[in-house]
Amino acid sequence: MEKITKRDRYLELRSLVADHADLVEFIDHELELLEKKNASRSLKPSKSATENAKYAEIVYNAMEDGKRYTISELQNSVAELNGMSNQRVTAIVRSLLKVGQVDRTEEKGKAFFSKI
Repeated sequence: MEKITKRDRYLELRSLVADHADLVEFIDHELELLEKKNASRSLKPSKSATENAKYAEIVYNAMEDGKRYTISELQNSVAELNGMSNQRVTAIVRSLLKVGQVDRTEEKGKAFFSKI
């Protein structure tokens, strides 16, 4: 079953009241507002994404060339990461992996990250 969106409902209402200009104008305005709201949401990063980007830069600058790190080693060696959960640090390092700044290798089931 397909989910009916707010936009779909407005379009359906618009077709029902097509002969009432004032209602059509109101519905068009509501559709505009809905599109603006959706566009602004997709363009700006969330608060946590912005914060994680800051930490990603700190982690990248703290890593030495040619040295491999586990997530736990990064947590212990980078002071700004103290108190953060292992999962959050993993997300930060994976963001670096995604943009090609860090390489991931696995040895005996343990993940190691190194600066590229």
